[in-house]
Amino acid sequence: MAQPPQDSGHPDYRFTLANERTLLAWLRTGLALVAGGVAVATYAPDLGVRWGSGAVALGLVLAGLFAALAGHRRWRANEAAIAGGRPLPGSPLVPAMTAAVAAVVVVVAVLVGVEVLGR
Repeated sequence: MAQPPQDSGHPDYRFTLANERTLLAWLRTGLALVAGGVAVATYAPDLGVRWGSGAVALGLVLAGLFAALAGHRRWRANEAAIAGGRPLPGSPLVPAMTAAVAAVVVVVAVLVGVEVLGR
């Protein structure tokens, strides 16, 4: 007959690995945003106004940096909660990232509109 698992005092490793996968997803998102910023700066040098592509590229790079740093902060908070047996803390990360990406999309839409109407 199988023995029941002994309580080692450590949290189930599956929770820690799931938390790590979530961190990696945030890091991939940040890297994709940075790559998008580099692509805009490289391949779309003029978005309706002289400063347009620079503003969009900077916004994307900063959003990528925010995603990576905030994802790491959330990972640390979740790890502490898992180790302490507490509920996971809430996080404003998802709404903040949604707002940041939406702001970049609005700026791109306005700049593309200026470009199209300026022809």
